[in-house]
Amino acid sequence: MTENNYRNSIPDSQEEADIDIMELVSKLWKRRKLIIKWCIGGAILGLILAFSLPKSYSASAMLAPEVEQRVGSGVSSIASMMGVNLDNNVDAISYMMFPEVVASTPFIYELFDLPVQFERGDSIVNTDLLDYMLNYQKSPWWSPILGAPAKAISWVISLFKEEEEGSGDGSLNLYNLPKKERGVVKALAEGIQVNVDKKTGQTDMSLSMQDPKVVYTVLTAVVENLKTYMVDYRTSKVRADMDNLEKTCENRKRDYFDALKVYANYLDANKNVALLSAQVEREQLEQEMRLAFQVYSQVATQLEAARVKVEQAKPVVAIVEPPVVPLQHSAPSKAKMLVIFTFLAGCISSAWVLWGEEYLQKFKEVFKEK
Repeated sequence: MTENNYRNSIPDSQEEADIDIMELVSKLWKRRKLIIKWCIGGAILGLILAFSLPKSYSASAMLAPEVEQRVGSGVSSIASMMGVNLDNNVDAISYMMFPEVVASTPFIYELFDLPVQFERGDSIVNTDLLDYMLNYQKSPWWSPILGAPAKAISWVISLFKEEEEGSGDGSLNLYNLPKKERGVVKALAEGIQVNVDKKTGQTDMSLSMQDPKVVYTVLTAVVENLKTYMVDYRTSKVRADMDNLEKTCENRKRDYFDALKVYANYLDANKNVALLSAQVEREQLEQEMRLAFQVYSQVATQLEAARVKVEQAKPVVAIVEPPVVPLQHSAPSKAKMLVIFTFLAGCISSAWVLWGEEYLQKFKEVFKEK
């Protein structure tokens, strides 16, 4: 009795769930030909898209910037393990700002004139990065079709707008770039990926472009420009002090040589004079010459110390893994697109068989009743 009561106490929902699953599987099996057709169509569509998209090549680099520890080593190591940076460096730009620096408009603008070389057919094209981005980038075959309405609207609007006057010399203005050049800045800023490890400062950089030699050239320039940018920033103040000391040292040197010349001329002119007034004037000129030399010597010492300080202020950014020319394209992956589109087609066709047809039939019946 107890066993029968237990069997009878099993909820009907479980049995209904098993029945529902079997019904769903049966329904899918009955319409397997339709699902297979959809999967084949999805696979064909995925291959068409994979062959239509332009190839892109990826290059990467790894940097290890110098991190100055200004707190206790024990406390700093514990904080690093917790993901907290206790470096009280007063610099406004540190290695943590690398992503923002690389994505900034002035940084990207400096790359516009970068010489690049790539193969186009049987010839080798030499141009700059801006011209390459504007005139030599490939696009899918459907891009002109999708962009035709926007171009038509822009053409109509341009008929009613007054033509803007150019700058005259054809040069670009960093703070007033045309629309196409701003698009290039945006594309490069989004394409250069920079990831910084907060604990160690290790910086991973990557870039994808349509030509292997171009992506290598651009990423190498990005790495070198970033190093130069950080060196210029970290040494800007001490270099300004050094420049001021150089000017001051030149002036003091000139004063010393002028005083030395006056003293030497006086000795030549009064070589055999034994007057006391002449001796007093000679001592006065000699004191002025010695004072000028002391001032010049002190400034020269300060200048050498400033030069050493400039070298000490330069940050060390070691290139752990330099960029290399990629041998194979990274995207699009035909195998991935084939699997993804086949899977999506199978899911969509299965959902259509299980629920779509039923809901469509109900909608038609309701529409007929109205």
